[in-house]
Amino acid sequence: MPVSPTYPGVYIEEVPSGVRTIAGVATSITAFVGYTKKGAVDKAVHITSFSDFERSHGGLDRGSPLSYAIKQFYANGGSEAYVVRVATGYAPVRWQIDDSAGAVLDVAASSPGVWGNDLRISIEHNGTRNPDAEFNLVVSQLVIQGGASQTVPLETHRNLNLNPDSPNYVVSVVNAASATIWVTQAPGLVFSRQGFVVSKSITFPLNLTDTTLAGSIDGNASFLLALSASFADMSALVTNLNAAIATAGLDSRMVAAESGLDGDLAGTGSVRIASLATDESSSVVAAVGAPGGLTSSIGLGLAAGGREFTGDSEHRPDVVSNLLPQTNGNDGSKGAATELMGNQSTKTGMYALLDVDLFNLLCIPETRDLSQGQADPVIQAAIKLCEDERAFCIVDPPSSFNLSTIAGWANGVSQSRNAAVYFPSVLVADPLDSFRQNAMASSGSIAGVYARTDSSRGIWKAPAGTDATLNGVAAISAPMNDIENGGINKAGVNALRNFPTYGKVIWGARTMKGADAQADEYKYVPVRRLVLFLEESLYRGTQWVVFEPNDEPLWSQIRLNLGAFMHNLFRQGAFQGITPRQAYFVKCDRETTTQNDIDRGIVNIVVGFAPLKPAEFVIIKFQQIAGQLEV
Repeated sequence: MPVSPTYPGVYIEEVPSGVRTIAGVATSITAFVGYTKKGAVDKAVHITSFSDFERSHGGLDRGSPLSYAIKQFYANGGSEAYVVRVATGYAPVRWQIDDSAGAVLDVAASSPGVWGNDLRISIEHNGTRNPDAEFNLVVSQLVIQGGASQTVPLETHRNLNLNPDSPNYVVSVVNAASATIWVTQAPGLVFSRQGFVVSKSITFPLNLTDTTLAGSIDGNASFLLALSASFADMSALVTNLNAAIATAGLDSRMVAAESGLDGDLAGTGSVRIASLATDESSSVVAAVGAPGGLTSSIGLGLAAGGREFTGDSEHRPDVVSNLLPQTNGNDGSKGAATELMGNQSTKTGMYALLDVDLFNLLCIPETRDLSQGQADPVIQAAIKLCEDERAFCIVDPPSSFNLSTIAGWANGVSQSRNAAVYFPSVLVADPLDSFRQNAMASSGSIAGVYARTDSSRGIWKAPAGTDATLNGVAAISAPMNDIENGGINKAGVNALRNFPTYGKVIWGARTMKGADAQADEYKYVPVRRLVLFLEESLYRGTQWVVFEPNDEPLWSQIRLNLGAFMHNLFRQGAFQGITPRQAYFVKCDRETTTQNDIDRGIVNIVVGFAPLKPAEFVIIKFQQIAGQLEV
């Protein structure tokens, strides 16, 4: 707001310049989808190095083409990646932690797999009863050191308790901090926020006052527990309480059928407790109603308005040391085409990437090992996902294709601008197979070259040529000559070649819509990826425009900010042209946004640029000079 002068003097007012810097988005964040032996299933996990991948997903595995692709990605210059583990038939390691009355905690490894079989759980406390009933939970791992096995502590979570209202509640504390386990409270402990079901042994008869009873309580007859507030559906309460008791594996005789309100206790509900012998112990104490009401009146060992477990109801796990899992884990196996595709509504398989803020490249190495009938739907779904998310797909064709069939398949499976296919696969020295050369999917190596080229030259430089060497590749699985290369190149299939001096290189930069017959404006990979970069950057950089007054001051700001972003790219060499006018334009005025658009709340921005296209064919012309002839 302008300053309102009231006294003679000098006033200072800061006037906004209208400059809003647009930052270019990342260009080579690569998503990998496939099987690993460790890691969260159907969840995109961010990594920044192969060491990260080893910690989160177990590293190299002969049954995981994805693991080799990620190793090649980082060997060729990759930096950021997301990994989506897809598996079937997996199972996590599990423990059940008990107290004297039964199960109180269920513990599982943070992700499925046999990796968790070596984990051990310990519960520590001094055994002294205290109001908070605190304990420590220690996670250790069995390792072999010096030829002997020993447990090494990995995590220690201190001063925990089983009170859901406490800041040290074991479930919330451990699940927020642990990288190895996930904790849930065993069923039967709490069935309603209006009351409690506490799994703790007590002995009858109880010392209760007559005001809370109807009938005898000598241990040989039934009695009623009065509820402190009217409960609308007593039958549902009885059903829920019995279900909680049965789920916990405790004495199912505890709650007898009692519906409605008791005549002697008008206005309150009641639960009938079946008769128990004087020396018999109950496994369940039931309390329903407002906290601090019934729970305090009948002395169930609850204090502070029914929120704290005290006295005999200490309520914490028994001490255990290096407890072995009761259920071992299972790595599962590679998912088929259905698991790789997943489900868009539940965000499984490749659709787990919908939860990712930004990814630029997508690789599914397992399509190389699938039949054509299985691979085609996966590839088509992956390309469609990339088109929706402004990303680019590097396609691994099934291994059944050769030089004579690859072009026909590529033109048939997709003609997308947002994808590129490379042929053939690569041979990599496998450290898990005595460094024998094994055929691998090439997408990981190619994605690494994309990232390296983006970093050193820019996204507008084609990731191909003598600089696009494939590090860590021992050989190309099917060497080809120039004639063979020309046959697949004109069909939009990029070749991987081996040249003397230069070694193994990428020798093609066409999209799957790059066949000569298509004559498409997005024939080349760098042109398409540059457009995707501009779209994403300007989309994110113009969010501030929404709800601004739609008139010339706004249009002027838009031209200023977008023009500054495009000019910076021009100075880096992203566009053709000697001058900015030749290289790009940003238009936003009365000509692009009519009064009808303004009335509908629309502002139209037109951005044009002159892309750099790779010199795919270099023609050198030679001519003889005709001696000393003078004309």
